[in-house]
Amino acid sequence: MKIHDYIIVDDDPTNNLICKLVIEKFDSNANVTVFQQPEQALSYFQSLVKKEAQKKIVLFLDVNMPTMTGWDFLDKFQMFDSSIKNMFEIYILTSAIEDFELEKTKYPMVKAFLSKPLRKSTLQELELNFTS
Repeated sequence: MKIHDYIIVDDDPTNNLICKLVIEKFDSNANVTVFQQPEQALSYFQSLVKKEAQKKIVLFLDVNMPTMTGWDFLDKFQMFDSSIKNMFEIYILTSAIEDFELEKTKYPMVKAFLSKPLRKSTLQELELNFTS
């Protein structure tokens, strides 16, 4: 079964639009939610109830945001109940050219580090991870 729920957390409205369009082209049944403020995404995650815990959500997270970095976001995310954390497949989406070796160790819940802009071919490569 293909995942149809996607969340983008990025302060850049242009990148968010590109991501949303690429995801919808990849998955015509996609339900894409966008948060430009990471704090709002964290509040939304806290509101998820256990009955939703069976669904899988793909999260595309930017690293460089002005009010909270992606790393700060993940630090707060790690404090959530495991029933919420297990709902997510997390992908870092960044324009940075760093290798993030330290972060790969510190944040094992991140499935992959992807370059901006998101491309349909990237989603196709990851599709094996999207099946259950």
